[in-house]
Amino acid sequence: MLPRIMATSLVLLTLACFLASTAFATSMNGTIETAGSGSITIKDESGTMQKVAVDSGAKITLDGKTAKLDDLKMGTSATVETEIKNDKTVAVMITGRSPQYAGGPETEVLTRLHDVPEGDQ
Repeated sequence: MLPRIMATSLVLLTLACFLASTAFATSMNGTIETAGSGSITIKDESGTMQKVAVDSGAKITLDGKTAKLDDLKMGTSATVETEIKNDKTVAVMITGRSPQYAGGPETEVLTRLHDVPEGDQ
């Protein structure tokens, strides 16, 4: 009986920890003001500046490719996913989009079409 109670308690504790870690995840969209030295500052869509520490294991991409925090430049559009870890809000995923890619793959295609001479279209 005791092993069954212990196993059930362990499962419930694991589930509670998982739910607590994911329940406080948030996302913000905006434009990067600064990035580097373990933090990122985003100007959100309402114009509010938000500075967030970046988790050491954060997944960072720029235009769909793996990047470093220092690769993200001022003016880059970004989505920042945050979580609360050890009572501190940290960025766990940053998806940056350079101005020429901010509209997604369609923007890249349209940009390339625009650069093709008229006779070659």
